[in-house]
Amino acid sequence: MQEITHTKHQFYFEIAKDSYAMALELNEKAIEIAKAEKRIKEEIIKEQKEKIEVLNLTIKEKSAVITSKESELAEIEEELGVIKRDFESLEGCQSQYDKLSIAFTLCKSINIDKNTLIFSLNEKYDAQLVISISYEDMYKSIQGVLVIRDKQVKELEKINKRLRFSSGLKSGLAVVLAGLIVYNMVK
Repeated sequence: MQEITHTKHQFYFEIAKDSYAMALELNEKAIEIAKAEKRIKEEIIKEQKEKIEVLNLTIKEKSAVITSKESELAEIEEELGVIKRDFESLEGCQSQYDKLSIAFTLCKSINIDKNTLIFSLNEKYDAQLVISISYEDMYKSIQGVLVIRDKQVKELEKINKRLRFSSGLKSGLAVVLAGLIVYNMVK
């Protein structure tokens, strides 16, 4: 029995030895796997760190671009405010232009009416001028007639004075003759 026990012990020892060798081999493989995993993880971490650095640089660049664009946006919004005010002013100007355009059209129409009136008044003036010239000619003609008439009146007055004088003379002569006749008759 001792032999069986010894064989049994030896068998267990062999199993334990094999198990220990397997365990060592498994442990070495586990260490190799762990080292490989560690290298892979270190490479992944390194790649991730590089990606993070690239992303951080990209974020910084994009942040700078965003800041620049925000600044540009603020300027554009300010310009937009100016443009809106200008547009509102332009709308006011357009309204004023429309009113002035209507007023101009009315003035133009009034001007046309005034020109028509001026042409009518010019025609009336020309007609009145013709009438005035005719009246002036008639007036000169009448003045000439009046001068002639005044001369004729003066001539007639002279003739009338002579006639009155001669008629007075005739009457006086007739009275003197009648007186002479009566005197001669009475005598």
